[in-house]
Amino acid sequence: MSILRFSPMKASVLFISFVSASLSLAAAADAPYSVEEISVPKGLAPEIGGLGFTPSGKLVVLTRRSGVLMAQPDTDPAKFQWSVFSDQSLHNPNGLLVISDQEILVSQMPELTRLKDTDGDGAADVYEALTPLNLSGAYHEVTAGPVPDGKGGYFLALNTASHAGFTFAHTRGDYSEVSRRGRNFASVTYRGWVLRIDANGKAEPWAKGFRSPNGIMLDPNGDLWVTDNQGDFRATNPLYHVQKDHFYGHPSSLVWDPEYVKNDPKRDPLKQPFSELDAMRAPAAVLFPYGFSRSPAEPVVDLTGGKFGPFEGQMLVGDEAAPRIIRVMLEKVDGVWQGACADFFSGNGLRNGTNRMVFSPSGKELYVGQTMREWAGAMEGLQRIVFHGGNVFEVLGMHLKKDGFEIRFTQPVDAGTAESPEAFSTETYWYEYGSKYGGEELEKKVVHPTQVQWSADRKSVRLTYNEMSAKRVYRVTMSGATSGKSPLGHAMVAYTVNRLTK
Repeated sequence: MSILRFSPMKASVLFISFVSASLSLAAAADAPYSVEEISVPKGLAPEIGGLGFTPSGKLVVLTRRSGVLMAQPDTDPAKFQWSVFSDQSLHNPNGLLVISDQEILVSQMPELTRLKDTDGDGAADVYEALTPLNLSGAYHEVTAGPVPDGKGGYFLALNTASHAGFTFAHTRGDYSEVSRRGRNFASVTYRGWVLRIDANGKAEPWAKGFRSPNGIMLDPNGDLWVTDNQGDFRATNPLYHVQKDHFYGHPSSLVWDPEYVKNDPKRDPLKQPFSELDAMRAPAAVLFPYGFSRSPAEPVVDLTGGKFGPFEGQMLVGDEAAPRIIRVMLEKVDGVWQGACADFFSGNGLRNGTNRMVFSPSGKELYVGQTMREWAGAMEGLQRIVFHGGNVFEVLGMHLKKDGFEIRFTQPVDAGTAESPEAFSTETYWYEYGSKYGGEELEKKVVHPTQVQWSADRKSVRLTYNEMSAKRVYRVTMSGATSGKSPLGHAMVAYTVNRLTK
């Protein structure tokens, strides 16, 4: 553990952007949500790798190339007064955890770092290296997190390297020629893993099999969640419920599992039959339809108590390559997490590039930080989504039954609408596990429920099908449903069935 002390620019120096910000971007006057553009300091590259709030209510913004900024939010998004908490160069930082007004943790590419303001001037003067992270030199080896583990430590998620980059002659961490092969690879220790960092900074390998896990979160119940990105051994984008010692499908990281290589130190997972790897891997809780989700990032849970709408306790997931935030509705079936995803907010002024999100202390705003990545067609900057109140007509939940699903809505559905099976067009499909980049929806077929039964209050509907199968995604697209003659906000919901109800 090493500590560096600096005399950075004093926090009293403020940057005021001249960039104007509209109060609402492309939203109808009566829309429950709108997007506001937050002005950032002139000359700053607003590639955002982390967002948080201090106990006193200051917004903390971690940028990829311009250090860490703070501001007290203003009702006018053009009038944020920014101060510099850290103007020191950080190496591709992509994660932030606020400890206090004087202390934050940052995950840089090479390490987990503590930044502290010890003299009370509002700027960090101590940079403490807590945990070194192994690197081959490839540009793709970024890190997500840290997130608290609930026991005084933290979780981090480490990307693999990409074949589009290269490895240096001198690496940090042990080097494996066996795991240098493949499109995405883990040629140095614990790339493609989730690590647990204890309170003393010591790293413990926690779970393996990840490709590009750009989102990690511990929910209020103590469950750990990680998003991953489509690519080799990833037919589409998954959301994983992560448990210790489990394998999540990308084989490169297996060379750093002592159990996997104990009988053969040069055991090559890319030479193992896919059927054996498939049998080893834990399933995704949710498989996001590709195209709907292009590059999922960090999840957040709505704990606003209804101040941000009717989705308390549900998960929101940003997307770097699409102007969309996805809503996730989870349930546990036969001891396994699974569930549905739907659109929460898309377009209407929201940019591509959503990388990190945080709810405001009031709970009425969701701050959204975007970052530029050329392959994703992403953009960059800082926005916030504001809830104005009023009726929100959306799918509230989707629950698996023995013979179909129950879909609940936020508002009563008008009598006489969405009565027929044809109003709930359903596609079912699955994905093949294998090494190729991405994958098609296979064995796809369109079905209609055999029976549609509405509850007396018209806030839920039971859909019955002739047959229900595990290891299938059921994508339901609804038509004709209205509430007070207003159409359903988003008509598609997709449920990943890992287990059937008993």
